[in-house]
Amino acid sequence: MKAGYARILACALAAALACAGCAGAPATTSEPEASEQTQPREEITLTDSQVCVSYLGPEGTYTQEACDVFFDGEGTYLPQEDVSASVRALLNGSADFAVIPQENAIGGPIPEYLDEVISHEGVSVVGEIELPISQNLLARPGVALEDIQTVYSHKQGIAQGRECLEENLPNAEVIEVSSTAEGARMAAEAEDGSCAAIGSFAAADVYGLEVVADNIQMSDTNRTRFYVLSTSAASREPSDRMAFLASGDVEDLAELLASIESEGMEVVAVHDRPRKTELGSYTYLIECSGGSYEAFEAVVRNNPSFDFRYLGSFPVK
Repeated sequence: MKAGYARILACALAAALACAGCAGAPATTSEPEASEQTQPREEITLTDSQVCVSYLGPEGTYTQEACDVFFDGEGTYLPQEDVSASVRALLNGSADFAVIPQENAIGGPIPEYLDEVISHEGVSVVGEIELPISQNLLARPGVALEDIQTVYSHKQGIAQGRECLEENLPNAEVIEVSSTAEGARMAAEAEDGSCAAIGSFAAADVYGLEVVADNIQMSDTNRTRFYVLSTSAASREPSDRMAFLASGDVEDLAELLASIESEGMEVVAVHDRPRKTELGSYTYLIECSGGSYEAFEAVVRNNPSFDFRYLGSFPVK
């Protein structure tokens, strides 16, 4: 994993130079604060080998794997302690792109990560990765399944491996941490061998752990969607998918979905987040395929009861 560490060190240096004196603003604001505004930087594209990508770290997370898949191993990666920090790195100019988890086939959508897209108006979606997820029970070399008393993982890893835990480790303490790789790091650094983690084969390699049980997720079709975020203008060019936000009342949702279908678009996903104004009022993150920007404009015209924000048209890998 030396190459991975080299990427991280290189990106960390670039981030320090790009953001000297910058302080990240809280991720809960509806619009970026002045300190979050993207710093002047040279225009960079998805295919540029010099891209810097922030992601949920530490090294060995599934999000890092998603970065490798989308960017073909090019560029440098900037690991962050959580998804909010990853998006802040994008907003303040430390990174060119941010990759964040969006939805898992077993655990479902991740509300606080969706909020990162919704709450920052300067963010657009420029790509998506659909990654097969294999969850594994990891522990120090020589530790047997019956020795394990504590298990660390991200809440999605815990949800995806719950059946295995209930069947094989019903008395183990299960502790939620910021990422599956962070759980692997904690298991590796624990004072005794009774600690384990749920994570990837890559995390086992990075932190010197062994796989006690492999493929413990509840379904062999387990997959996670990841968004690639940017601060560039949302693309209107035809591509694999399109995403936008629609804020309004739930009673009008059926009409909105019918309008989308009538414009020749197929709904891929609908996620709702409360607008925090009144009951029954939501911001819907809607992802479609087979559409055009002109079709989106028609949907906007035909649904005046909703407030819309276009997030972009993008490729899927």
